[in-house]
Amino acid sequence: MGSSRLLIFFVLPILLVLAPLAPTIVGHHTSGACTDNADYCWSCVDNGGMQPTNNASNNGGIYRQNLNTLLSSLTSDPKINPRFYSSSLGQAPDKVNAIAVCRGDVAPEDCRTCFKDSVPIFLQKCADQKKGIIWAQSCTVRYSNISIFGVLEYVPLKNVPSPHNVSNPEQYKQARDPIFENLSEKAAAGDSDLKFAAGNVSVPVTNETIYATVQCSPDLDKQNCSDCLKESISEIPVYPYKPSKEIICVEIIRVTLILSAFAFL
Repeated sequence: MGSSRLLIFFVLPILLVLAPLAPTIVGHHTSGACTDNADYCWSCVDNGGMQPTNNASNNGGIYRQNLNTLLSSLTSDPKINPRFYSSSLGQAPDKVNAIAVCRGDVAPEDCRTCFKDSVPIFLQKCADQKKGIIWAQSCTVRYSNISIFGVLEYVPLKNVPSPHNVSNPEQYKQARDPIFENLSEKAAAGDSDLKFAAGNVSVPVTNETIYATVQCSPDLDKQNCSDCLKESISEIPVYPYKPSKEIICVEIIRVTLILSAFAFL
């Protein structure tokens, strides 16, 4: 089960400016795991399964060349839409399909910076694999040897709960569910460039505020976006309630849900 192909951008997105030629990956990121504090996490796939492998794809040949060229263009071509990019390069079986999505509330230049910082790490970690995705604070990049454009997929699902609890789970849920429903409708009604919505709501009695954003990859149509968001929201655990950084991410750039007890930076 899961949500759709995409997802994720992190809660409390603080853009990390890395060295332009050799981005560093601090210790707790080396596993590629999505954690509460990670600036990047990634997943690489070789033979169609959903777990990372160490097997080379095409022995670093034509497929890897196409991958390097395609992802490098994302960071070097000023004509590329910094909010959403989709392109292919090569012929089967060495054809590479790529999608890049920036979080909807991030400035275009910051989107470009996120892609510029993410791609070298992505190529370092996943270039020998047939499929891969990297989630950063403000953007997501994904590639595959099969078609991924406009396709709704429901696996896999990643849930990164916050280490913090809310004071009243029932009141919190009653406030959270309606805002997600409202924002999902707005995001699904977006256009081919952006399907994103953000808002906040106060929790009765506790005086807590919920800040939420939802986003679909804009190549999904309205119905698929709506279905994907609905499915993702249903996967947010009710108990124990730890909401300040709940991230539901789909393995393949499709849906992003961010739920926080703090305003986004």
